[in-house]
Order: sequence, then structure tokens, then C-alpha cells
Amino acid sequence: MRVKKAIRIFEKIRDLPYGTSGSDEVWSCYQKCVLLKQELQNIGITSQLLIGVFDWQDLPIPEHTLNLRRQRHERHVILRVFIDGSTYDIDPSIDIGLAPTLPIAHWDGTSNTATMASLKHLRVYRPHSLHERILSRLRSKFFRGNPKEFYTAIDKWLADTRAHQSS
Repeated sequence: MRVKKAIRIFEKIRDLPYGTSGSDEVWSCYQKCVLLKQELQNIGITSQLLIGVFDWQDLPIPEHTLNLRRQRHERHVILRVFIDGSTYDIDPSIDIGLAPTLPIAHWDGTSNTATMASLKHLRVYRPHSLHERILSRLRSKFFRGNPKEFYTAIDKWLADTRAHQSS
């Protein structure tokens, strides 16, 4: 019963429109995972955030959009779920409206899901810890992040893809 509820919650959150900006219209990977973590906690399932790194080129993003970025790699958040002594890594990021262009995670409650892209350097993520704050400052000081134009273009491509899939 609890696992079936967890699957329904996962699907509901997965199908919120994904975007990189986390604006009012779209949900970032972090926002979706935090919401999923809270909702699963409400039904007695514990979980923890994980963070890894992926390469934008692993996704079928148009070349003109990829050319706007300064960095190849991006951080991505997923959720590690603990159910009845088993551990599952699940990624609610990509909404069903983006299929088949992007990989949609389907969760059966008894296995890991596909992730948006292949993740490297996966580790537990504690966003408000001193360690994470220091890493964030070092990254912003020594590595220039991708410009806002890149994320705006990604979100536009995602919206266009979603609109095309529904027509």
C-alpha cells in the first residue's frame, strides 16, 4: 500500500513541467526532489538528496543552444529512497510531456529509475551544510557558471519540445 502511494506521488511530481530555471511555470531537479522527499516523508518513507554531474552534450539539445554554455558539465539532483530495507535511486526530473525526446523515469517501487543523463561523482547532497556552501563559493569564484541565456534557451527548447509532443 505504502509503495503504491509512493509510486503515485513520484509520478505526480515527475509530471510537473521540468525546467532549469525553477520559475513559477517549471520545476528544477532540486525542487522536484525536495518536494518528493517531503511527500514521501509524509507517508513514512525516508530519503536523501544525491548530487552528481552530467554532460549537457549527453542530451539531444540543439547545437546552437549548447554553444551558449561556458561549462560542459552541470550538477543534477536525484533522490535516494529507503523502503523496507532496500535502497533505490530515483530521478523525477523529466516530465512525461518530454517523451520520447528525453528519457522518462518510470518507477515500480522496487528498483532504480533511469536518470536524465549519465551521472558521475554521485554523493549525498546537503545543500545547507558548510561543506556545500564552501564548494558553491569556490565554484562561483574560480569557475564561471553557464550564463542565464543558456538556461533560458534550454527552458525554451524544453517548452517547445513539450508543445510539439502534445500536438
